[in-house]
Formats: sequence, structure tokens, C-alpha cells
Amino acid sequence: MKKRKLWIIPILTLLLLGGGGYLAYTRYFTRAEEPAAPTLQTATVTQGDIVVTVDGSGELVPAVELGVGFRVGGTLSEVLVQAGDRVKKGDLLARLDTEDLERALAEADVQVQLAQLELADVQAGPSEAELADARAAVRNAQAELKLAQDAYEKTFNSSLDAEVQKQRTLYDWYKGYYHNKKLEYEAGHLSQSDHDHAMNALISAQGRWEEAVNKAIIEELQAKNRVEQARFALYQAQENLRLLESEPLTDTLMRATLAVDQALLAREKAAANLKAAQLYAPFDGVVMEIAATVGEQVGANTPVLTLANLQEPLVRFWVEEADLSAVVVGNPVNVVFEALPDRTFTGTIVRVNPVLTTVGNTPAAQAWAHPDLGAEDAGLLAGMTASVEVIAAQARGVLLVPLEALRETAPGQFTVIVIRPDGIQETRTVRIGLTDGVNVEILEGLELGEVVSIE
Repeated sequence: MKKRKLWIIPILTLLLLGGGGYLAYTRYFTRAEEPAAPTLQTATVTQGDIVVTVDGSGELVPAVELGVGFRVGGTLSEVLVQAGDRVKKGDLLARLDTEDLERALAEADVQVQLAQLELADVQAGPSEAELADARAAVRNAQAELKLAQDAYEKTFNSSLDAEVQKQRTLYDWYKGYYHNKKLEYEAGHLSQSDHDHAMNALISAQGRWEEAVNKAIIEELQAKNRVEQARFALYQAQENLRLLESEPLTDTLMRATLAVDQALLAREKAAANLKAAQLYAPFDGVVMEIAATVGEQVGANTPVLTLANLQEPLVRFWVEEADLSAVVVGNPVNVVFEALPDRTFTGTIVRVNPVLTTVGNTPAAQAWAHPDLGAEDAGLLAGMTASVEVIAAQARGVLLVPLEALRETAPGQFTVIVIRPDGIQETRTVRIGLTDGVNVEILEGLELGEVVSIE
């Protein structure tokens, strides 16, 4: 009996060891040979901000840069500022020599006084002495006309007319005398000398007759001219008396009034020219350049200096053509100047050039932004280079998921795989908004805290 028991025990021991080894093999070694289940990559729907930006570069330019000059020409006598000076609106910048302008103003004052005196005379009317002189002038003119007319009538019965008749009778006699002598000469009964003597006598008689006629004509013309002059003088005297005896004529009063107005306008212009010899700052700014020297002759409206407004400057910047859609008036910007790398100025785009420009042989969009400098003096200078970040779009406090979570099922249509708390995967359609290339805004389809697959 004892021997049988001793034999059975080793066999049981071997069986137990063999069974335990098999169990260990099946539990550990068999499982190690099976492939490991893949780990699922997920992300949680969060709430945050998303900002879409494009970068550009540019420079600081004055909001206003203007070449200022005198409205009148002259000799520059004084410049009161230097390049780099800050000036206020209304500050005196420069002066012209004013000697000629002051003389012109004094002459204009005299012309005003003369015109005003003339107007006063017209409005007051004539004095009694002026009326008496005018009436006497009419009487004298009438007497002169009567004398002239009488003298003209006498020219037809004057001794000159008798002289004309006398010389005409002598001419006619010598004309007949010569005719007879000519016949005798042609018949050979008269010598050549006697013929010539008769012809010369006729010529002399004709000359005396023509001279008498011409003298009579001249006397008649002179008498007639005297009459016409006397008539005109009488008309003038009568017209002058009529004007003096009547109220001032509307046109006369108007002319005198206009003369005063013209004199006042001339004086106003002379005064304005004198004032324009002082050059004042049209706005607050910085003197950028002095373009003329004392003693130089400067023309009207010729820039003497350049003034720039750096209190509210602009940043002129450029972005690549591909980013043109982001450059819109009203879009905010962040500006960092190279000289002030630790400060960021916010601002707004105020103008966009409608035509592309070329920067470094590359088409670019050009725009201007107005940076907010605050109340302090930032110490900015025109021409400072700047980096500009344009905020094309932004959303604050919105739902976000990584861009990898999206699966595009059709153009513009997307789904995500939601991992429910029980581990079940659910495909869900979502509507998206902005994306910055890393995250995407979820407008509809997900809730805050949900888990999505990003594989």
C-alpha cells in the first residue's frame, strides 16, 4: 500500500506542474503574441478666441504734409523757425519785406478818400456859384453861336466874292485875247514871242482866279466850322446847366458809388497783401524742411517751408496680393515700429489704394492705417519702418476644435466623430466659421466639453 501511494504522488505532482505551466502559457505567452489595440486620438471641444491675421510692412507718414508759402511775392526778410521745430496753428513762421506793400496800402487809402469826396459832391448837388457860372456859360455860348452864324452869312457877300468875280472876268477876257492871238499865230501874222506872251498872260489870269476861289472856299469852311463849334459848346453848356439844376442822375450817383466801392476793394486787397507778408502755420505740426533763405526773392504761393502733421500720423503699408481680401477699410491692425520693438500700437485701416503697386518686383496691395498713439508723445518720426499685423477676422468666446477633427463630406459640408461617454462613436454634421489654420470655429453641431476624434 505504501508503495502505491508513493508512486501516485510523483505522478500527481507532474500533472499539477504541467497544468500550471499550460495555464501560465495560455494566460501570458499566448496574449503577448496578439496585436495591441490602437490608441484613439481625441480632443475636447473648448471655448476661446480665434483670430485670422495677415502680415505686412510699411512706414510712418504724416497725415498731412504741406509746402506752405506766402500769398504774395516779395523778398524774404526773416525765417523764425528751423527744421525739426514743432509749431502750433497760427504761429508766425516767416516774414517778407513790406516797404512796397505799405506804400501800396497808403496809396489805396488816398484813392478811397478821393472817391468818397466825389460821391459826397454828387449827393450834395451844385452850389449857387456853380449854377450862376453854368447859366453865364449858356449865355456866352449863345452869343458866340450868333456871331459865328453872322460871320458865315457874310462869307457869301464878302469882298472875297467880289475878288473871285473880278478874277473870273479877267480870266475870261484873257481867254478870248489868247484865242485871237493864237489864230493870228497859226495864220502866220504873229510872231512866236507875241504868241507866248499872250499865252503866259492867260495862264497868270487863270492862276489869280483859282487863288481867289480857293481863298473864298477856305474862308467859308472856317466860318462854317466856327458855327459847328459854337453849337456844340452851347449844347455842352445847356446840358451842364440841366444836370446842375436837376437831382443827381441815377447813373451819375451809381458811378460815384461804384468808384467808392472799387477804391475800398483796392484798399482791402492792399491790406490783405500786407497781411499776407506774414506766414503763419496752418495747423499744428513739425517743420520738415526750409526751402528758401533770407534775402531771396520768392514768388506768390511758392513753398518756403514744408510742414507736416505728426500728431495723427498714418502708417502706409503693403501686403502681398494673395492677402488682398484681408485689407479692408475698418479692419483693426497691430503696429510695431522697428525703433520701438517693445511697444505695440493698435489702429484701424482708413484707406486702401484701389490699384496694386509693385514692391520689390512683387505686386502688393497698399493701404493706410491710423495708429492710436494715446495722449503721450510717442516720439515717432516720419519714415520709421513698421511691421503691421492686419486682423482680417476674429471671433471671441466661441466653440473650438482642432482643424484635424473635420471630415469634408462635400464642398463646404463637414462632419466630426464624437466619442460619447459610453465609448460609442457618433458621426455628427457641423457648421463651421473661422479658422486660423490650427483651430476651427464651430457654429452648430457640438457642445462645450464634448470629445471628438482628431484622427
